[in-house]
Amino acid sequence: MAKILVADDITQNVKLLRVILTAFKYEVIEAYDGEEALNKARTEKPDLILLDIMMPKITGYEVCKKLRADEATKNIPIIMITALHEMDDRIMGIEAGADDFISKPFNKTELLARVKSLLRPRTAAGREDESEILNIILANIDEGVVVVNGQWEIKNINQTAQQLLQIPGTEQKDMLARLSQMELTTPVDALANAQEKDTNFQISISKGQPPVKINARLIKILDADKKLSTGVLIMKNHREKEDN
Repeated sequence: MAKILVADDITQNVKLLRVILTAFKYEVIEAYDGEEALNKARTEKPDLILLDIMMPKITGYEVCKKLRADEATKNIPIIMITALHEMDDRIMGIEAGADDFISKPFNKTELLARVKSLLRPRTAAGREDESEILNIILANIDEGVVVVNGQWEIKNINQTAQQLLQIPGTEQKDMLARLSQMELTTPVDALANAQEKDTNFQISISKGQPPVKINARLIKILDADKKLSTGVLIMKNHREKEDN
């Protein structure tokens, strides 16, 4: 019997998933915050984890990253539970190491299909490369997207972002240094130190005529010490937004 860890701070969601999964002969372990999910993943060694993104103490993103960094848990399949169909949630989930996603409210058929698929025998060598998956997603997004690590180094950037920010593909380094060379409605220091998950601001680039104005949104994943773990910058030409 496969053992599945269900981690969600909303009791009703956990109970619903328990009913669905036990009806199909899966053993269910429950967790109601990020710390409990992390501890039970390490002690119970589940065959699969259903992990909510927004939980107390430690977010699902951070739990996922810690599990992937631990030799004992790095190969456990993880399905992240999202409340919305937002692409940035999925980008950050893949960056953290998630294997798949399921949205609330739960569709029983879809949920069971995803669970069954990920419970097939897997090895470390058999896991798809998260960076390649992320690159495929970024290539098919209309908006410009930049993914940075905790040191603000650019880890992934799509072609739209390169064009908007006028960054050659061979020069993908310090994102804060690049932003400091541009005119922002929110100062670079404020962006770097903000504790909020989302920050909306505007970028102006004076190179060329006329100047380019970009609507930007910075989404952060913070670790347990409130320091940046991963950041996603999503951008769109200001004029394109007005036209839409």
